[in-house]
Amino acid sequence: MGSNLYSIGLSGLQSSNARINTTGQNTSNVDTEGYSRQRTDTTSSPVGGVVLRDTSRLVDNFVSKQVRTDTSTHSYYDAYHSMISTSDNLLAEDSISLNTYLNKSFDALQTVNNDPTSSSLRQLAHSSLANLVQQYHVLSGVVSDQEGLVDAQLSSSLKDVNAITSKISNLNKQILKQEGLSISPANELRDQQELLAKDLSKYLDVNAQFNDKGLMTIQLANGQPLVMDKNPTEIKVRPNQLEPKKIDLVVSFGDYEVALKTQGLGGSVGGLVDYRSEFSVYADRTLGQHAIALADAMNTQNKKGIDGDGLVGKNLFSLGEIKVYSSLENIHKTKDISIKVSDGEAAKITKETFELSRTDDNRFSIKRIDEKGNATEQNIIFDPLSLAKDSGGYVKIDELGIDIRLDNLSAIDDNDVFRFTPTEGAAAGLSLFAKNGESLALSAPLSVNTGSGNLSDARISLTSIMNTNPETSAFSSDGPLYPSAPHQIYFTSPSSYVVRDASGVEIASVSNVTQYTKLLEQAGLSDEAGFDVSVSSKPQKGDEFSIGTDNIGVSDNFNGLALADLQNKSLVAGEDTLMKSFSGFISYVGSKTAEIEGHADASEIVLNESLARRDRLSAVSLDEEAVNLLKYQQSYSASAQVVTAARTTFETLLGIMR
Repeated sequence: MGSNLYSIGLSGLQSSNARINTTGQNTSNVDTEGYSRQRTDTTSSPVGGVVLRDTSRLVDNFVSKQVRTDTSTHSYYDAYHSMISTSDNLLAEDSISLNTYLNKSFDALQTVNNDPTSSSLRQLAHSSLANLVQQYHVLSGVVSDQEGLVDAQLSSSLKDVNAITSKISNLNKQILKQEGLSISPANELRDQQELLAKDLSKYLDVNAQFNDKGLMTIQLANGQPLVMDKNPTEIKVRPNQLEPKKIDLVVSFGDYEVALKTQGLGGSVGGLVDYRSEFSVYADRTLGQHAIALADAMNTQNKKGIDGDGLVGKNLFSLGEIKVYSSLENIHKTKDISIKVSDGEAAKITKETFELSRTDDNRFSIKRIDEKGNATEQNIIFDPLSLAKDSGGYVKIDELGIDIRLDNLSAIDDNDVFRFTPTEGAAAGLSLFAKNGESLALSAPLSVNTGSGNLSDARISLTSIMNTNPETSAFSSDGPLYPSAPHQIYFTSPSSYVVRDASGVEIASVSNVTQYTKLLEQAGLSDEAGFDVSVSSKPQKGDEFSIGTDNIGVSDNFNGLALADLQNKSLVAGEDTLMKSFSGFISYVGSKTAEIEGHADASEIVLNESLARRDRLSAVSLDEEAVNLLKYQQSYSASAQVVTAARTTFETLLGIMR
């Protein structure tokens, strides 16, 4: 009996000592990040006394998983918000607002229209356009600077990710070794692993699981592995040959690499990638579309007038090269492909990417790809050999508003793929082509005159100039109208007239006239002529009106008014004015920023609640540990008394036997 009592007391001492040690470990790690409270479990022995089982961590894997998920969600929105809020603050700043510079430019055009002969006013207008171009560069720089910051942060984050996965893998080795040599679990090492998994979830949305050996494995939310037992992987950035602005990630397994889906990555890495692929790309292409609309409209209108030097107007702006990309093995073929925006077709320019490929011997296909990388609508099929080429060798793709030139068709194979985005970098590539204020074509390219012998008070006026291209209009390359073009309108009665050429030959006649506007359109000649005229009131029989280029004066502001009126035209995608389009863009940025900020605030509240749930179970409570310590001390003392009693009893029995 004494021996049994001794065993009972001794097991009690061991049990109490173990629990005191556990309590001491908990107390000493009260402020250790990631430490999970431990508990030593015991069970009653069938032969008397207590049996120590093991010392385990008090954790709930479901709660830990929720903490990782909520950490990933909050980090995603926090990273996205930090980037987009900076963009919002910069783009919405009044001092760099594009609308401010648009207003100044069009105000300057209005001012110079008051005195087209003033060289100083022309130069002021030219300077305001130069400042407008510079502002496009500033805004484009804001976007590109943010892209550079994203790239730098992403590079740093991936280094941290790869370091964490390597540490988790190394801890798997240590845990396997320690638990193989002892019956005690490697609690502290597993705490470190849990903390590393939580830190990893700040960067990516990950799933942490345990294999049959109890070792931690890590997968991304889409199932791609990052840690497999003792073998970590590495995430790397790889350049995208077809879309250099796109971020491509790969998972390296050492001997080979697997492309990583960038959708739904979660964490700060996912936030940075999504900011880059969603907002940054959208902002760059929106500014580019805006710049193309401005340049094309101003160039088209300026070429419809006469500049300060008495010459037909030329382009005011120039756009940068539309870059064509292909795979590394086909990059040398891109030099044979040239793309430009069709003159006067900027309203058709979208923010899409286009993929060019060959379908057969003669035909090519163009696929539309939206900003999210999804193919849209049906492909456009064309045969460059069957389409008319302009003087530069370009063929026009009407549906897209672009011209394309393929210099070496035989070099392009059926499996070759080329991509280009007209709006990408267009704001940064915008430049002022006009050398000075005299390049502003404010005057009309022709004059109209009312016959001095007319019987009525009707006066002729120029209604519109639609086209001055020598190849498709009545305007010759050296200035005067072609002899076969409309030169005179003669009224044979108050309700009928004929149109004559330079030799007086009748080229059209109109009867039953009730409206005296757009006379060439009524005669079916306006499209071919490229201009139209009207008379102010009802003419009399014998009234004649002449059209020519003899009396053009620089004091005329007919085309200058049309240039200034572009401010009120729906130029961007054929839907919005320049100012309305930019205001809509700023509103979108503000709305998107507010949306992301709301998600960031909400996700922080959810994360804090998850952490509180985890702490209620796993965090160390000093009050509770103090109570436990007192209880285990008393238990230890009581067990010692049992041992003492057992010894006394045993000695008494020995004495009796003597």
